[in-house]
Amino acid sequence: VTSLQCPVQMFRVGRNVYATQFHPEGDPEGFILRVRTYRGHGYFLPEEAADLIDTLENEHAPVPRRVLARFVERYRK
Repeated sequence: VTSLQCPVQMFRVGRNVYATQFHPEGDPEGFILRVRTYRGHGYFLPEEAADLIDTLENEHAPVPRRVLARFVERYRK
């Protein structure tokens, strides 16, 4: 997994060790907490916090939870 901003987003070592730069476990509540916690720490303009929170409150993204659940199901053995 890659992007221009972060060339290595995810990698695997061996068969069952994975590392991610992103947060596949994230949910809107967790990201809202991050916005409130990191406001004023340079990740985004402080005046954008309310808009970010509004966007997160209205977001519906069921696929990441399914991907994470399938990952756990496969590798918990």
